[in-house]
Amino acid sequence: MLASAGMPSDVQKLADTAKQAMEALSIVSPGTSKHLNALAYVGYLASLPWNKASEKKPELSGVEKILNEHVLDSGSRQRILEHLNGKFANNYKKPKILVVDDERIALESLTYILEREGYTVVTAGSGTEAIDKLKASDIDLVITDLIMGEVDGTAIIKETINKYPGTRVIMITGYATVDTAVQALRMGAFHYIEKPVRVDDLLSSVKDALRHKYLNWKRDVLCFEGPSLEVQISVAKMIAAALGRKFISISLSEIKEESDVRGLDRAADDASPGCIIDEIRRAGAADPVFMLEGLDAASRDFRGDISSVLMEVIAPHKNRNFTDRYVDVPYDLSKVIFIVTAGSAENIPGPLRDILDIVKL
Repeated sequence: MLASAGMPSDVQKLADTAKQAMEALSIVSPGTSKHLNALAYVGYLASLPWNKASEKKPELSGVEKILNEHVLDSGSRQRILEHLNGKFANNYKKPKILVVDDERIALESLTYILEREGYTVVTAGSGTEAIDKLKASDIDLVITDLIMGEVDGTAIIKETINKYPGTRVIMITGYATVDTAVQALRMGAFHYIEKPVRVDDLLSSVKDALRHKYLNWKRDVLCFEGPSLEVQISVAKMIAAALGRKFISISLSEIKEESDVRGLDRAADDASPGCIIDEIRRAGAADPVFMLEGLDAASRDFRGDISSVLMEVIAPHKNRNFTDRYVDVPYDLSKVIFIVTAGSAENIPGPLRDILDIVKL
């Protein structure tokens, strides 16, 4: 059952471990709630469409034909086609960041923070190693300590600016002074951060530094704005049909808290998967068109920060490793075409609104 589910190799190993635990329970305590829960979990993992995608190659001519037949103004049709063309023309590339620090703990800490945000991280424990990594890898951003051995942060700035002008450098140091900060910036560093590094400052600087290369991070999710949900759903269904994709639609008004999206841990009495993973399982496809209805209204009723919760679902730099708490292993949502709706986009929280390509219907 598990072997034929098409899981990624790392997930397969975890699933095999869970299966072994379930089989042990079937001998020691068969029929108990613990055994039945383990059985349900293994079955759920096997039922997820890990690699079941549409065999039809996306062709926008079909989408264009259907949209032309629908009662939409030419501007809206064009915006939708441009958005889909950009999505299929450019395979999303995870930004690659080179982190340089001769302190192992600092290096591991920065790596953990950045990988958790979905970046690909290359590490170097010295300036010499960093210059070699720059030559060998396609690096999008360098984050380097200033004070190191013979080849320090200033040498890395010079190397990067001279040979890789499209790559920006963020300088980090525990020996920060105004003079060294100004010197690093004058040499060409994009930004300067003091140790101990604050996570928010680091991530904000990284996003700013990468924005010139990855503008598709912005406006990467289609949003239909307008008073008629019926029209919005109709257009989304037509897009799904033209692309040969399954169609899913859920109302965000039914989502009241974080666990509705991320699920509940298997240790909880009422453990269950969240609505995103569960709807994809029901559809039986890893690449559906998935409509989230009423984002503007949901943000008012949600208990907590809906931006951070939904960002993990729809944002392309995060959703490759979406982890539902019940499933407890990463699931790649990057193949899903997410479309959100809103009566008024002005009422959508800022961080979410920033990644939406808003089309008025």
